[in-house]
Amino acid sequence: MNKLPITIALLTASGMAHAANLPAFEVTCPTDLSVRAEAGGPVYVNDKQIVLHKLSEQFFEAKGEGITLSISLNAAGAPTVSYTGKQGANGICEKTEEEPLEEEPATEESAEPMAD
Repeated sequence: MNKLPITIALLTASGMAHAANLPAFEVTCPTDLSVRAEAGGPVYVNDKQIVLHKLSEQFFEAKGEGITLSISLNAAGAPTVSYTGKQGANGICEKTEEEPLEEEPATEESAEPMAD
């Protein structure tokens, strides 16, 4: 009986279970890579799940879609994300900022015409 599939399944599940201190985040990397993580994992690149590995309490690595993400947590638990891709592509990812909704100027419907 081949025990390899069972071993792989257990290692994958254990790697995800130990990423409990990974915070949720959304970043954008150069070359238009959209990266997001749910608290505790998993990690997604352009909405495709990639494999997450916990290397220490403060450092994670996620691989897939031809790239490797390096995720480090500072003392406050905030992530810093960098990536290495195909053909030597690399860079630092930046936090995705939601664009504020533009408010339309209020119209004065009840305004009375000015007297001359």
